[in-house]
Amino acid sequence: MNLLSVPPRCHQLRRINALAASLTLAIALPLTSAFAAEGGVRPGATASSEFVPLFNRRDLTGWRVSESAVMPKQPPAAWKIENGVIIGLGDGNAMLASQWDYGDFELEFDWMAENDGYDADLFIHGDRLVRFDPIRLTKTLVGGPQETDRGEGDYNAGAKGMIGGGGNARKPVPELQKPAGEWNTWRIVVSGSRYSLTCNGKEAWTCTDHIPRRGYIGFRVYRGPFHLRNIRLSETGFSSLMNMAEWEVYPGFGGKGPLEQHWTTEGRLWTFKGPGPSIVTKRKNFASYHLRVEFLFADPDPKDINSGIYLRGVHPWQADIWEHKWGSGLWGLNHAYVPAKKNLQDLGKVVRPEVRMDNPQGHWNYLEVRVENNIVTTWLNGRIAVDHYPVQQADPKFPNTGGIGLQAHWPWKEVRFHNLRIKELK
Repeated sequence: MNLLSVPPRCHQLRRINALAASLTLAIALPLTSAFAAEGGVRPGATASSEFVPLFNRRDLTGWRVSESAVMPKQPPAAWKIENGVIIGLGDGNAMLASQWDYGDFELEFDWMAENDGYDADLFIHGDRLVRFDPIRLTKTLVGGPQETDRGEGDYNAGAKGMIGGGGNARKPVPELQKPAGEWNTWRIVVSGSRYSLTCNGKEAWTCTDHIPRRGYIGFRVYRGPFHLRNIRLSETGFSSLMNMAEWEVYPGFGGKGPLEQHWTTEGRLWTFKGPGPSIVTKRKNFASYHLRVEFLFADPDPKDINSGIYLRGVHPWQADIWEHKWGSGLWGLNHAYVPAKKNLQDLGKVVRPEVRMDNPQGHWNYLEVRVENNIVTTWLNGRIAVDHYPVQQADPKFPNTGGIGLQAHWPWKEVRFHNLRIKELK
């Protein structure tokens, strides 16, 4: 039997979730940065379950349209922002998609339809085109994957591999939604094969046969206007590293001067402008981990901008951040670290990405690094940059543990880092 064709076993939950009923979403405050005010930690939550806004109330930073790599400077006519709210006007081909993909997470957002004739979907584990795992947001079908009036050929209805598998596997919950013109608050929790939906403080259903995977979050509006606000997400198991009190000057590389003079902070947004020192976490025992960060070349003249993330606190082994023909990814060449019999040129071809994957100047980049048992894999903007590179084979001195570092490098141009977080692997 094809496992993708097996619908989840769902059960309707009738009790009111008191915790969810008391949960209120904070309205993000405007900031000078492209990112929104930070979401903080929910009451009773741990430091590894912080909510981070996915929408800054001003523009679509952190999002893209369908298969595009970045959001165009002029968003498509299907989407607009008014008074801190995203409004989908209705164009099924212009899907709003997250820049990051996610595994286990909690997602919270508010939505409102202006009239009863709307038609929209939420996707929670889609591919890069955001084509899978829809949850219906449309009137009587809300919460379910059922057939719509879009026609028999619509892939949202009954396609294999979707949550619910099509048909009536997941019961719609229109009775839990508010009328058109009023705001609804949804909460989605995904944990392995289990995921659940809470609507306006009441548990709608829980499914236990979801196929665990990573994927993108997306919104699709066929008929609008459809409003979205307060979109927040917590990545399960990740902890923020954006507390400057837990960092110190890295003595091995970089410029000079006080840390505070060259590294400025605004919540989860850090800005470096040199000449100044590289920095490293005071904690030095990170071993295997999964690290994520957004970075932006902010200098008006990006030529030769150079930075990076030190892996286990060692220069030059780093996930490079470099305005160069090779682009960002992983780098590690240094004569002192390469065994004598290795050919430096050949090693460089293995270490650096095969093609440049950086987003165009002026756009944020999304860098992911996985270090596991001395094997390093990096992703940049949704693509694998370096795949399972055996760092310790190339450099026996590469330590088994160490800190996380941010590099300062000539020509000391402005680089911004946002939402650096880590998930330690057992």
